[in-house]
Amino acid sequence: MDQQDGSSILASSGGVAKASLNESGRVQDDGIHGRDRECRAIGMFLRDLDPAVLVVSGLSGIGKTATVLAALHRIGMQDTAVRLVRSSSSRPYAQVLAGGPWLDLSSVVMPVGEDFEPEPHGLLELLGAGLATVREGARRVLFVDDVEVLTSARVRWLQRLAQHADERGWRVIVAVRYVPQDPMSDDFRDLPLGPLDDASLRTVLDEGLRLPVAKDVAARLRWWSSGNPRIALELSGDLSPAQLRGTSEWAGPGRVGRAAQRAYRVLLDPLDTLGDPVLSRANEHPLLALLSRGPSGGSDHPVETSRADDEVSLPESVEATLDGLYLEDLAGISTAMVTPRVTAGVVAVALLTGTTMMTARAGEQLLRHISPDWTDHIWWREPAVVDDVTRGAGARVTAALIVLECTGILIDPAGFRRDLDLMDLAPDPHWVGLCIRVRSRLLLGQTLEARKLLGEPGPADVPSGRTVAEVVSRDLAGAWVALAEGRPASARAHLSNAAHLRPGIDSWSAVRGLRAVAAALLDGQAPDDDLFSNEAWSARAAGEFAVSLGVAHLAVGQVRQAAEALAVGLERCAWSYWGRAQAQADMVEAALAASGVLGPRVQRLIERPVPVDERTDVPAAAAHVRMLAALRGTQTSVGIEEWLPVALSPVPPWLRVRSLTVYGQHLLVRGDRETSERVLREAWSLASLAGVPGWQAAIDALLAGNASGRPDWERLSDDERVLVRLAVQGATSAQVAEAVYLSVRSVANRFRQIYGLVQVRDRRELVERALADPPDWLADPV
Repeated sequence: MDQQDGSSILASSGGVAKASLNESGRVQDDGIHGRDRECRAIGMFLRDLDPAVLVVSGLSGIGKTATVLAALHRIGMQDTAVRLVRSSSSRPYAQVLAGGPWLDLSSVVMPVGEDFEPEPHGLLELLGAGLATVREGARRVLFVDDVEVLTSARVRWLQRLAQHADERGWRVIVAVRYVPQDPMSDDFRDLPLGPLDDASLRTVLDEGLRLPVAKDVAARLRWWSSGNPRIALELSGDLSPAQLRGTSEWAGPGRVGRAAQRAYRVLLDPLDTLGDPVLSRANEHPLLALLSRGPSGGSDHPVETSRADDEVSLPESVEATLDGLYLEDLAGISTAMVTPRVTAGVVAVALLTGTTMMTARAGEQLLRHISPDWTDHIWWREPAVVDDVTRGAGARVTAALIVLECTGILIDPAGFRRDLDLMDLAPDPHWVGLCIRVRSRLLLGQTLEARKLLGEPGPADVPSGRTVAEVVSRDLAGAWVALAEGRPASARAHLSNAAHLRPGIDSWSAVRGLRAVAAALLDGQAPDDDLFSNEAWSARAAGEFAVSLGVAHLAVGQVRQAAEALAVGLERCAWSYWGRAQAQADMVEAALAASGVLGPRVQRLIERPVPVDERTDVPAAAAHVRMLAALRGTQTSVGIEEWLPVALSPVPPWLRVRSLTVYGQHLLVRGDRETSERVLREAWSLASLAGVPGWQAAIDALLAGNASGRPDWERLSDDERVLVRLAVQGATSAQVAEAVYLSVRSVANRFRQIYGLVQVRDRRELVERALADPPDWLADPV
């Protein structure tokens, strides 16, 4: 007998529901997507007393089986339900959803013409025996699954079945692939399953493929599949990971697969039988017209696109690639494809992503040919309406950014600022250029000007005519400004919006850094990125990423890692989107917290003061005042008023948290633990109200006495102490994993947590500190 277990049945339902058989063989529903209304309707039917048959209709793959099983589970009737399969064959069988053996129903089958029908009375007797353990009087459910077409003969059989079922306290649900247009009798209620909406189908794709699918790719898959989850999953199987993420273009399906053929087979049957012309439904099912051209069962029909390839010029193709952020398709650009607009697009993408697409050699060539003729297209959608003075400013800003990208140096910050001021007067900015201008304002410490460029806080509305690159860029700019203003939750929302459209942006240096900081500030999660994990970044991007990691480490109290990362970042590029004042202040704070003194490296990095015009906005000014107070505090006694300047009153709550934390750290170094604890407790309470609850981890570390730099070994749990002892004994990660019955990856994560708790950089420093200052438990046997 061709039987399927419950997990395979539900896996083939198109992914609309997540369900499986548990250890006892019972069907369990773990979630369903996009079918809440239908589940409620099924639940209402099962509670009703009207002796009707519920017809759940929809093409193959739309999720009929999964929806019925999920509804049964939700209302708690899966223990009294039986699923009947292959009801028109000579050997039907049934599955008792509460668990137990499969029931062979061939003994009650009667031939009817070319088909077969189970005799209703005998069928229900056999099924009742399979539910013998169900208490008397409980309502039972017969789910007749996978009926091809609701023909008149099938209708008559279901009517007889419903009559016998009602007499025995059964409710009948039937899943039908196709219901003819003739109106059904009052004995039936129709519940058609329509296409899944965009959000639900995208969730199905994400879970079924185990990787995020770009929003616009999911929308195109929905169009081609007509919202059928099984067909969408089949179509997605022909896409590369890059096409699914949206980093490579997908022009549409090149074939019609078996799932689509099975789904549309019922519509390709003789038209006079169904009375439903195929071509009239071509708009509803785009693959149906393709199937109708050739013999049923063919699977390699090409799909025509809206324009032939020879109608699209090479430059237009490259422009479309840049606008869609199909970055993995850019490798084939040749000089024949280069136009002013293409040049501007390539430069803008390089500045946006921070990749080594902007090499020193390429930068030199671009600088020799800097001209508004092509730089205009970075900044404005309609350069013709921009005056020559402003266009010249745009060209100079482009040149300065190319030098910054390649070298990490901003040659003339004051002139750069003046040119940005001129550009602000021009209308209709291109959003990719707007994003780059926002970052330019932030690296100059001008948070307020960056906010003005974006408008009001919140995810960007997307008017028509904006490209994927523009929408992603605007959300990225919004995330930068949100973090600069102390709103990590808003930054995370912006990043989520951008990643929905292009999941591939998670590999960009800026996005990885922003995510690390948001996770630290909101969740208290230490960053797990390696400082030098990607050497394919530009000098500016690498430095900016290091500064972001340093901020994240500082927020969770990992001051040694923070001091190292911030120093590396400022050495590679002093002009990150955090601004020089903020980055320097954070580095000083981390260095003092780690060792109590500033080393020559840190002193060298702060010996050149940040100009006044880069620290006039509140965040930069507050950071600079904090740093000066911390530097003075290493030599003299200063009061809290030095750390919370009245001139900036009212100081935003998140900046007050920062100032209180650094002041409490200063008091700890001086030995005034009582005052320090009072200040730090205030900062700890304020952190949640300020929207940066993750900062409490740094405060906890200070309260535990880590400001002195001595490892607080007693913070480690018994399991963590075992790992330290094994590390001291010289065990490798693989040996540690074998000893404690964990995976090597889990061991690495555990050690990373230990590094944060005892304030060390890596395994070598952990061993060195443990041997130099051993805790009492180090000599205990493993």
